[in-house]
Amino acid sequence: MKIAIDCRYLGKSGIGRVTEGILENLDFSADEYYLIGKRESLAKYEGAHIVEDDSDPYSVRGLFCFPKELNKIVDAVFIPNFLVPFGIRRPVYAIMHDLAFLDVKETTKGFKDALIKKVLLKRCMKRAKTVFCVSAFTKGRCEHYYGKLAKKCIVNYNGLSNSVISYAATHAPAEKRDEIVFVGNVKPHKGLKTLLAAFSGLKGETKLRIIGEKEHFLTGLHLDESAYHNVEFTGRLSDEQLLPAIARAKYLVLPSVYEGFGLPPLEALVLGTQPIVSDIPVFKEVYEGLPVVYFQGVEGLKEALSRPAEAIDCREEVLSRYSYARCAKTIVEHIKDDCRK
Repeated sequence: MKIAIDCRYLGKSGIGRVTEGILENLDFSADEYYLIGKRESLAKYEGAHIVEDDSDPYSVRGLFCFPKELNKIVDAVFIPNFLVPFGIRRPVYAIMHDLAFLDVKETTKGFKDALIKKVLLKRCMKRAKTVFCVSAFTKGRCEHYYGKLAKKCIVNYNGLSNSVISYAATHAPAEKRDEIVFVGNVKPHKGLKTLLAAFSGLKGETKLRIIGEKEHFLTGLHLDESAYHNVEFTGRLSDEQLLPAIARAKYLVLPSVYEGFGLPPLEALVLGTQPIVSDIPVFKEVYEGLPVVYFQGVEGLKEALSRPAEAIDCREEVLSRYSYARCAKTIVEHIKDDCRK
């Protein structure tokens, strides 16, 4: 079997970690893989063919520069997102992370941007033979918007990257500091304003570390300076910096109003840190039975942040439920089954 994979997402938050998790669990000796992306990011995947492409998958250029020669070589193309490049003439398989662009108005920049994303989402649903949804919630939103097209959707949960699993296995539980961490991208539905408003009402010298780009986080929040007391905007961190930061925090907070899965709290659980998450359906699905704290609104989050943190020890349960090895196997098996038909 010869499969091309769009790896241009490596190094980007969220989808980049998912892409990496899948690549880490492919058997490059069992099938032929053609990895599309930057050579320096792909060199470690021994046995794979590297197809050099430095374009941004989110750009117009990125949508129109699929290596046409692959149409004569591969049996299928796997895209870890809904952006299916034009020019592909082979069966396509895609991941649907969420439908925030349809469900949350603030995630698009005006009518034109919303229309483009709507068209590209619909195109993915039509073009892909199978759409792997990262949660039952996301699959349900596909059914809501796309009706019969959603019959090609299946739930295929995310997992934990090898770097997180290895760090948890080789490091003793970290001594907790009086710190709270937020890990996420800059999209409006991540709920950072709620977090900052709740944090500004806390007493004491607890520190809040926001891992992401400061200038984007500050844009449009309209909070007074007191909201940033004891707040550190770290910028993006490497795994070598990120994982210990999560492990030593007393809480990881994900105050999103909308998610397709929500990976940082899963990483926190494996690293021994209790997550505080918003009370939204997808978190109830993904974190059912796991020791997370749910909250509603600013006051609810403020109250949750004021509690003493609990000791977390559920690594084995998390790893048994969420695995990139299983995620990757499901993707490859679906592609092979379809190609045999």
